[in-house]
Amino acid sequence: MAENSRGLAAMLGLQNRRQSLPSLGTRELAVMEVLWGRESETTAQQVLDNMPAGTIGLSTIQSTLERLYRKKLVSRHKLGRAYAYAARCRRQDLISQLLQDITRDIAGGDMQPVISGFISYLEDAPGDTDDTLEAALRRHRQAASDD
Repeated sequence: MAENSRGLAAMLGLQNRRQSLPSLGTRELAVMEVLWGRESETTAQQVLDNMPAGTIGLSTIQSTLERLYRKKLVSRHKLGRAYAYAARCRRQDLISQLLQDITRDIAGGDMQPVISGFISYLEDAPGDTDDTLEAALRRHRQAASDD
């Protein structure tokens, strides 16, 4: 369990290399998941209310949000006696940055092994990933042509 909470870079043995993205632990990712699912700023209590019951306490959520704030992944402002938080990055932006870091750190900047690994992942993934991938490519191309 301790290895899962150290973040992706540490699990991959990249903690000594320069990272573009701060390492995120399992709890930090769970909190980000709650924030990404909300349309408005969220208090620590609201984050806690959206976590599995009885797994952690309010003070743990507060310290996790504080770490995310220091890592510049969430914004906050004072709301009465508490802070209200919002994610500063979208989930897909975080994933994109992770892929850039992996491409740089593991593949030496070469996209071919990353694409090859992603295709292998899709082959083993449950469900109909072909339709999902094609739809995502269409949306991406449409967005690019709209710019």
